[in-house]
Amino acid sequence: MRASRRLVRNCTLGLLLTSLIPAGLLVADHFNPPDLHRAGQAALLVQARDHTLLDGHTSRDGFWRMPVESQDVDPTYIKLLMVTEDHRFESHPGVDPQALARAIWQLARRGHIVSGGSTLAMQTSRLLTPHRHTWGGKLRDILRALQLEWRFGRRGVLNLYLTLAPEGTNIEGIRAASLLYFGHEPSHLTPTEAAFLVTLPRRPAALRPDRHPDALLNAAHRTLQRATSLQPVAWPTPDTRGVPHDAPELAGHFLSAGRNGVVVTTLDARLQRNARQVLASHPAPLRGTFAALIVDHERQIVAWVGGAEHKAPGNAIDAVLAPRSPGSALKPFVYGMAFEKGWMTPHTRVRDSRLAISGYAPRDFDHAFRGETTVSEALQLSLNVPAIQALERVGPSRFMDRLSACGVRLRLPENPDGTQSAPSLAIVLGGAGISLHDLTMLYAALDHNGHVAPLRREPTDLKSAGPASETVLLSSRANADIRTILRGTAPPAGVPSWEGIAFKTGTSYGNRDGWAMASTPQATVGVWAGRPDGTASPGLTGRDTAGPVLAVLLSLLSSPLHTSAPPASAQLHRAVAVLSPALRTLQQQQAPQIIFPRNHSEIESRSSGGTMLPVGLEGSGGHPPYHWYINGIPLEVPPGAQPSWTPDAPGFAHITLADAQNAHATIDIRVR
Repeated sequence: MRASRRLVRNCTLGLLLTSLIPAGLLVADHFNPPDLHRAGQAALLVQARDHTLLDGHTSRDGFWRMPVESQDVDPTYIKLLMVTEDHRFESHPGVDPQALARAIWQLARRGHIVSGGSTLAMQTSRLLTPHRHTWGGKLRDILRALQLEWRFGRRGVLNLYLTLAPEGTNIEGIRAASLLYFGHEPSHLTPTEAAFLVTLPRRPAALRPDRHPDALLNAAHRTLQRATSLQPVAWPTPDTRGVPHDAPELAGHFLSAGRNGVVVTTLDARLQRNARQVLASHPAPLRGTFAALIVDHERQIVAWVGGAEHKAPGNAIDAVLAPRSPGSALKPFVYGMAFEKGWMTPHTRVRDSRLAISGYAPRDFDHAFRGETTVSEALQLSLNVPAIQALERVGPSRFMDRLSACGVRLRLPENPDGTQSAPSLAIVLGGAGISLHDLTMLYAALDHNGHVAPLRREPTDLKSAGPASETVLLSSRANADIRTILRGTAPPAGVPSWEGIAFKTGTSYGNRDGWAMASTPQATVGVWAGRPDGTASPGLTGRDTAGPVLAVLLSLLSSPLHTSAPPASAQLHRAVAVLSPALRTLQQQQAPQIIFPRNHSEIESRSSGGTMLPVGLEGSGGHPPYHWYINGIPLEVPPGAQPSWTPDAPGFAHITLADAQNAHATIDIRVR
């Protein structure tokens, strides 16, 4: 009886211990999980459309590391790895008792380590939490290897090893090593490439390919000999030049968006590198730089240079995305909207003369006026007054709404209270900010029947980027007219002639920004010049500063830059004679207007000595000659002289302008 009780008690204790041991292991695993922090930090590699490496950035801890799974690695490498490092990988639970016993026996007999007993799981444990080679560290590796195998299984352990294996310098993992050394994914490795990558982790410092290439070659040869009978004729030479920096702006954008791993872009490697070289070597504006964007016919970005390598304040700004004043670069789209509404045609005659519209009195860039001309010539010469008249008919708010519907944002100036100012006629002369990216998107529409679509920086399904994603900016006829006009614009200085290129420049107020835009059947190219910090660059203009750079970039395109005659639908409106009388001449305000001084303004006319200074008078419109009246008294103006009036004393004045048909305009001002 006593013996049976003892048997029951022993069995109960055995069962209790049997259940407590797994429970204890579960508790230990819960409170001491493996640290996967290093495995979760990945680098970024930016590739061109043909997978050429353009740029990249290390992981947060400073390594070139790429997660990878075993099914994405060439089987030749996996086989070679198992034969070399852990040939019983598929049968042990993370620790190989036979290998450990052999290693301990050899150490006891010879007094030094002859062969290691570490499995891939034990090596992975040390890679997750690096430590010195001590007996205590070895014991931790054993326990952690069992934990890793139990938690993630053999495939999971192998994936961790493939991600963390040291491959020389700060390169970790089979994928990063294959991409940086051999320029391709590890899904297809030659036996010699696999031998390099299997051998390097054994002594990553002593076998570095950039410092000890012969040692690596000999060690890899021995690895291949032990595993196979293959005798390679030639061994590859690993590329040790490191990661280039040919697309730093795009790499920065991907990093800001939290991207990592390999990002394949639409960039053309040759064009991207050549464009950076052109912009960096071209003389930049004073303390300024260049930016450029090239888009192919499918509206894929093939070159993106956010700032050339010039010493310019604020050069860390990506000028492709920074909103800047476009100067006259928006004029073609204002005219196009006026064309499609029937308010004018390319052959409509307009008068380029001093004019005030809603209190706004612009001048041309050279402060001169051309008199009567056509809309086509006005756009080619980038005259301001006709463009203002076109926008007056389109409406600044309607113009902004059309652009906004196409995904293009104009940034208006801010009021003193921080609110955004209302759209005004100044938009067409650069009174609103736009990015080079969005401006290039607009100009790309010129060769797409007036349709705007997002520019792509990463390859996408062509069906998702088809007509459904396009927005109509201009009607087909209006777009064809604008494109034909811009193809007649004179090229930059030094370029004898070109065909099939719709060309436009722009210069912002104060010479802060210079633009050159070109649309061709092959590509759309945009160039910005200026100082990234937004200050003025004396002498900067779109035509003379950005235009020559644009011409060089166009020469880089592989397709010939010429086209045949445009189709019938793209022909300009034929002749003035077929136009209705309402479209032959743009109807302007018939009554005269006083441009200066402005109504209800205050004029400072007293000199420091107390004498009164003359006040200039300026009028336009109506039917000259003009007659001026100050407080009802005629003002004598010598023939050919600029009218001016010298007040007798400070106070209020009533000024009247009358033309030859006795139409008149009046204002009231205060003289101080």
